[in-house]
Amino acid sequence: MKIAFVVGFYNTVNKSLKIRFPDNDRLILVDHGKNSLSVFKERFYDAIKTYDSLLVCLGRSGSDQHLQDAVTGIISTAQAQSTATIQFKPFKNLYDPMPVVELVESFGLQMDTVIETFHVRSKVADGKILCVSLEGKTSIFSALERAGFSEEAIRECFTEQQYKGGRNSNLMQDLKSRAQSHSCLLYAWGSLRTSTPDVKDAYKYGCYEAPSASQVVELFKKSFTDSG
Repeated sequence: MKIAFVVGFYNTVNKSLKIRFPDNDRLILVDHGKNSLSVFKERFYDAIKTYDSLLVCLGRSGSDQHLQDAVTGIISTAQAQSTATIQFKPFKNLYDPMPVVELVESFGLQMDTVIETFHVRSKVADGKILCVSLEGKTSIFSALERAGFSEEAIRECFTEQQYKGGRNSNLMQDLKSRAQSHSCLLYAWGSLRTSTPDVKDAYKYGCYEAPSASQVVELFKKSFTDSG
């Protein structure tokens, strides 16, 4: 699976990319600004856990060599812990969309379709899907939106609960009891605890779990779509 990051460009570039790749959750645009590196770092480290081919396009002016060095460092750290293929290309013109669009096109970014209620119901025929994650982390609802799930599908099919950090000694018992009113569980267990077999067995349509919200959503999405 492929994902592309376009970091540090001005609106002329981002607007052209949005026109060429409308509503594509595998095209991550990080606007030019003082927080661009921290935003990129967080999203990139999250994505490399799921995707096996990543493209990074960096917009940086001639005097901003330090930005390129910083991105190179982020990529090197991630590459040391992953077998994913990472392509990195810096651009010195932050306004010209043509070379950036051409590179993203040649990278072969897949055009995603919006996931509607009927797609979800092909896997979970009835009942609400409970989404559980740690408070303060990326919510599963946010990950569903990024993954192309429509607002209607999220509203009709999912409910969300975020738990505070700590011991959470009753968490598994609580999750098991929630199966009485929910038919499926999406569980991002990072900084909580992995689910137990009795929790998994309690849900009519099963339990999908992974360390982060984006990973668990990708697992769920794969179960009923050809994610390529």
